[in-house]
Amino acid sequence: MEIQLTRVRTTQTIFLSSMNTRQKGQILEKYICERIKAVGLDVCPRPSFNSGATNTEKSDIWTSMTMLGQNAGIEAKNQATLHIPDWWRQTKKLESLSKEPVLVFKIYGEPLGETKALIYLDTMLELIKESNAWRKLNGKNST
Repeated sequence: MEIQLTRVRTTQTIFLSSMNTRQKGQILEKYICERIKAVGLDVCPRPSFNSGATNTEKSDIWTSMTMLGQNAGIEAKNQATLHIPDWWRQTKKLESLSKEPVLVFKIYGEPLGETKALIYLDTMLELIKESNAWRKLNGKNST
């Protein structure tokens, strides 16, 4: 069985029979890092050692990217079955480390371009508000 994974205008074939859970997670973590770097939010994001299971770093991605003045704490999930409430409980723990929690997930088997992010509603609204203020300040159209 094989699956096509789309990466910003490139396609990669992954053979499912030889892939373990850690490998699935690494594919999504690498993709997240590539996207953060591609849009210029961090020059060197990288998957954290052992997927955030260390004493010093609990998020899955090491990045200097900030959201609303806090470092982004990214939890990545690439699984066939959605467990969003459980994943969000895990992601929220990053707040105690002064990180803005971000859950990034995709359903295993979907293209990487279908990756989704879950943040607090108020975080989203504040980000939109900041974006609109920046556009006005720089003479850009806000629509």
